[in-house]
Amino acid sequence: MPNNAATAMSRRLSNLDASWLLIESRVSPMHGGPIFILKGELSFERLFRHMEERLHFAPRFRQRVVFAPFDLAHPVFADDPEFKLENHIRRQILPKGIGEEDALQEIVRWHFGRVMDRTRPLWDVTLFEGVPDRSFCFFATHHALVDGVSLFDLFNKTLDFTPHPPPMERPAESWRPAPLPSQGELYVSALRDLTVQQVDSAVRAVHDWVLDPRRASKQLETMTKALQVMNETAQAPIVATPWNAGICSGEKKVAWLKMPFTDYRAIRARLDGTINDIVITILAEAAARYLKHHGWPTQGNLRIGCPVNVRRPEEELVLENRVSIMMPMTPARPMEVSERLKQLAGETKRIKESGAPYLMERMGSLNDSMPPALIAAVSRISTLAQEAMAQLLNAINWRPTLAGPALPATGINFMASNVPGPQTAWYLAGHEVTDFLPVIMLGGQLGYGVGITSYNDNVYIGMTADSRMMPDIDLMKGFVQEAFDDLKCAAETPSRVPGRSADSPAGARVSRLHAEPAAAAGNS
Repeated sequence: MPNNAATAMSRRLSNLDASWLLIESRVSPMHGGPIFILKGELSFERLFRHMEERLHFAPRFRQRVVFAPFDLAHPVFADDPEFKLENHIRRQILPKGIGEEDALQEIVRWHFGRVMDRTRPLWDVTLFEGVPDRSFCFFATHHALVDGVSLFDLFNKTLDFTPHPPPMERPAESWRPAPLPSQGELYVSALRDLTVQQVDSAVRAVHDWVLDPRRASKQLETMTKALQVMNETAQAPIVATPWNAGICSGEKKVAWLKMPFTDYRAIRARLDGTINDIVITILAEAAARYLKHHGWPTQGNLRIGCPVNVRRPEEELVLENRVSIMMPMTPARPMEVSERLKQLAGETKRIKESGAPYLMERMGSLNDSMPPALIAAVSRISTLAQEAMAQLLNAINWRPTLAGPALPATGINFMASNVPGPQTAWYLAGHEVTDFLPVIMLGGQLGYGVGITSYNDNVYIGMTADSRMMPDIDLMKGFVQEAFDDLKCAAETPSRVPGRSADSPAGARVSRLHAEPAAAAGNS
């Protein structure tokens, strides 16, 4: 590898990559990842050797972010001359006698109670020990480094598909880091990249709109259609929810469900929609039943944020963020679940056919022409304001109630991020990954989010909530399971099985089981 600063600065962060650094705060850390639940007790030494043997698959894992002087340009990834694997492979001992579910809450509490050290590469793997016959491994990466699709590609390289893989071949040449660029080199590089970026944007604009009018006309037609759909979504008001009523406190809890993938395939075969439509449907119906249970208004719509992978088939899969978002809307009132699936399947199809996700990604790339210094300044002011608000709400022990005060609901009600995984088992250092819990990041007014993945012929739904805005996440979990059961029954006997609401026998059963948390949420 050439030993020079130019190589070290070969990858400058995009607007999207950099945004995850700029919006990060102590109450909203922007790193996430899955919790692997492993069969048996994995030793720390074996985990360390496993990661050491496979580190060459991810050169970015030896690079740290380096900021440009005066924020003239976004940060770059540069080789870390002080890289040590022991700074990134860690162990934590869980309290003696702790059970599996309590262990997961303790892991999440530890995970969200820190911000990653930006003077080192933004990733780590932590082994949690203390539960008999089980090991928990949290693979955390900063969102500035990867998105979900590239993270799963990395897992396919660093994990095994057999408990006894062949010996790993080491690279012929050992890694030699380039020195960190000096402030002068960073300054010159930032000015050069900023100038090139502005010129490139102008050249592309001239080419698209002057030299190729037919292509420009087609692009304009596509953009008009997509903008119409985006405008309709943005203009429609959304309902107020307890998990959007304040600012994230920094304390999070999780709940998770594991469901057979065969059930999802059966529902897809008999009813409308894709697997993703089915997941969004049961999450939306659960949210509607949760709102009704707590007495929150349900007249209006829920808007759900769904990340979309916008990599083209011919594009190389690299460690970076290449995602856009679609925001389907659905009624906030409880309804017959198969009817909700039909409505949401039509909504997502309309959004996809309009090209809105790709237009949003292109609009984001057009923002690359905005001065990074301005983006950084505005982002930091917003982040500081949100952190101050979170500290104030924590100090007065604020809880969301219908009486208020509460922040108005804007943007989306919750995020639902679905990244498909392998339909066979992974092995980490010879230990089978028996279960997979996706943990999603939360920040700002988003006090509830869901990570979804398919793995080893199961669908995993990982619900993460702010402890203050949704103290009874197990109640939401119950409604998600109930909505799924309803949809499964509707697929088996679609003409005879009505949907349940929070007033139905099953809904009442869930409500009774969670009567105490419901009161804690501030419902009268």
